[in-house]
This record gives sequence, structure tokens and C-alpha cells, in this order.
Amino acid sequence: MAVAAEGEGSLLNSATWAIALTCFMFIAISIFFEKAIELAEHLLVKYKQISLQAAFHRIKDELMLVGFISIALTVGQSSVAKICVPTSAALAMPLCKIDENAAATTSECSEGHTPFIPAAGFHKLHIFIFILALVHILYSLLIVALGMWSVSFWNAWERLAVLNKEDSSIGGDIRLAKDTTFVRSRLPIPAGWMRKPIIPYVVAFFRQFFHPVSETDYITLRNGFIMSHTPGHLSFNFHKYIRRSLQDDFQHVVGISPALWLFACIWLLVNVEGWETKLWTAFIALLLVLIVGTKLQFVITSMALRYQQAHALTLGVPNIKPSDDLFWFNRTRFTLWCIHFILFQNALDVSFVLWIAFSFSGENCVNQEKYKLIVRLIVGFASQVILGLVTLPSYAIVSQMGTKLKRSMFEKNIQAAIIQWHQRAKENIHHESDGFLRDHHQNQDPGQSYSPPVSHVEMTSRV
Repeated sequence: MAVAAEGEGSLLNSATWAIALTCFMFIAISIFFEKAIELAEHLLVKYKQISLQAAFHRIKDELMLVGFISIALTVGQSSVAKICVPTSAALAMPLCKIDENAAATTSECSEGHTPFIPAAGFHKLHIFIFILALVHILYSLLIVALGMWSVSFWNAWERLAVLNKEDSSIGGDIRLAKDTTFVRSRLPIPAGWMRKPIIPYVVAFFRQFFHPVSETDYITLRNGFIMSHTPGHLSFNFHKYIRRSLQDDFQHVVGISPALWLFACIWLLVNVEGWETKLWTAFIALLLVLIVGTKLQFVITSMALRYQQAHALTLGVPNIKPSDDLFWFNRTRFTLWCIHFILFQNALDVSFVLWIAFSFSGENCVNQEKYKLIVRLIVGFASQVILGLVTLPSYAIVSQMGTKLKRSMFEKNIQAAIIQWHQRAKENIHHESDGFLRDHHQNQDPGQSYSPPVSHVEMTSRV
């Protein structure tokens, strides 16, 4: 109570101009960011970037959630600070080892008890939440910008593929499959070695550092996609489709889901004695990025190996076959979830390090030397750059090699029209079914049994 009274007194004794100026500064800063967000949203609407606009709304939702968390921490601070727990419980799983006598020292709790969390700790947690949200948003914007910038260079390859579309079907020279540029670039060593369990992964690991998606890869994957999903339409704009698909994926990459918030709480729970601030933990995100990148390159390499094994000769551009069994759990979307998790985990790690550096002074188990802090920040930023420049663009094209089409195959207006048509069709079927039931009941004998009509979908499923 003494602390609260002291805080109230210090504010009551403050000059009104200081109070007004402080409020004005915070309000002005908030209005500036609000107008900046409105301007960014207006530009997305102006240039008809509907998918990016949806991703932008996810970022706004994240900011709003952080605001609610801030309000909850502020309102609950005084009440939770009064909760006392046994000192033995407070000493279990500490962030840093503390002296038992120091832990028991409190003016609010009885002997043998200590506050559940000090009032000052609430303020520090407040800062941590804001740092995490800020770093995650900046990282999200970074990979969006890098990913779109990297994919934009493929447009020149798309124009070249359209100009040479005759060679993608029945034209071109007859060659040995192993002599095609795609197979030679993807299988730099003899095929016998590439059939070993580990060798393809080793080749894929190093490939992601040198031309992860080359012009030959793009043209070959484009041809395989068109021949499998849109045969006869060789002028299909594959690059535009990839951009739409990538923009749709951004909606899932940005933002923090409840599952990721739960992971953050578990991550804080197991950070006993600050082991997560050890220097080696900074390389976890980088390792995960390289694993995902290796898997994406392995998919392309496996397609080249399968094509060589299945064809002795080839005519024109190799016609590879998309397949789900090359992806983890036969799902292309699982890789996107991995990218989303890596983005958040990296942001969480960097945020925690920054929070420790700015919130705690003196020697303790979490404070690090400056060079370690710099190394962690560099590794975290490098992981994010690789994720945006290499991994995300690779996913954008490799994920099209599944057996199923994505809804981004169609423009947004066509998607909306299809959804409306589907809804109207369901309503018409429902109305027709109701009318049939009414007519049937009117003409049915009282003792006659009734069997409901079987829809076309049910008949097909039974067959």
C-alpha cells in the first residue's frame, strides 16, 4: 500500500504541463501510427492487392490482441501482485537461481511466503510482449518484401517460356533424359550414387546456397504443372499464379495463432536458469530454416531422379509428374506451417534477448557479453533473410508440385463467383429437397414406409 500511495502522491504532485505534455506525446505517436496503417491499407486497396490486404489485416489483429494483453496486464497488476505462494514453490524452476532469504523478503506476504510475481515484474512482462509483437511484425514484413522481390525476377523466365511454348509440347530435339539441362543440373553425380539414402539430401542441402531455383528449374516445373493441370494451355501465366499463391500464403505466415502463443508460454516455462539464452540456442532457428530449405530442394532433385529413371529419351522440356508423396506427411501445407513456426520461434528468441538486454542490468544468469548479444542478433537476422530470399520463394514454386490445385488458380473475382454459385446450388438443392418431401408426404399412404431421396453425391460415393 505504501508503494501505491507513493505512486499516487508523485503523480498528484506533478506539474499539469508535464502530465498534459506526456499525454499529448503518446496520443500524437499513436495517431501517427494509425494514419500510417490507414495509408498502407489504402495503397493495397488502390493496387488491388487483395491477398496482401488480408495479410495486413492479420497484422492489425495482432496489434489489437497485444493491446488487449496490455490492458489485461495493467488491470490485473495490483490484484495478482497481492497473491502469495509458499517460498518453496517460488524457488522451483526459477529463471535465475535466487537466495531463499531474498525471495522471502516482502512487505505484503507472511513469513514463508513470497509474491506470485512482483509488481515490477508485470511491467517487465509488459515490455516483453510489446518487443515480441514488434519484432514479429518487422520479421513478417521483411520476409514478405524479400519473398515478393525474389519471385519478381522469375517474370523474365515466364516470358521466355511463353515465347518458346512450341518446344514445351511436341517440338524440340530428341535427347537422352540424362542429358537434359534439368537432370544434369539436379543430378551432378552419377545416378547410382543419387539412389543412396543420404546422398540426395546432401546434394539438396548445398544446392539451396547456389541457385535454389534456376531458370531451368522454373521452366521444367512450369511445364510439369501445365501438362498435369491445364493441358493444352501452354500460354498459362504460371508466374502470375505463383504470385497469387504466395500472397495467399502470406495470410498464414503473418500473425500469431493461439497455438503459437501457447508455444511461447511453454518456451518461457522451460527456460529454467536461463538456458535458452545460451549462445548455441541462437542457431536453432537457422538450423530449422536449412532443414526446410533442404527438403524443398530434395523435392526438385527427386523429381529429376524419377524422370531419369522413367524415361530413356525426352522430347522438348521434360514432363515431370507432380506428386504429394515427396512432401512431409504427403501435405504441401505442412511446409508452410514449418515456415510460420520458424518465423515466430526466431522472433521469440530475438525478442527475449533484447528484452533481457534492456530490462535487466548487472550480472545474472541471462545477461550476456556484448559480443554474444551481437552474434545472436546477426544469426537471427541472417535466418530471417535466408527464410525470405531462399526458403519462401522455393516453397512458392515447389508447393505447386502437389497433386491438388490451390484456389489461387483463379482470380479473386472468379473465386468469389464460384463460392456464390456453390452457395446458390446448395440452397436450390435444399429447396428442391423440401418441396419433394412435401409432395411425397401429401401423396403417401398412412401405412407406407418412407425412404429419403438419395442425392447424386451420395450415389457416387456409394458406387
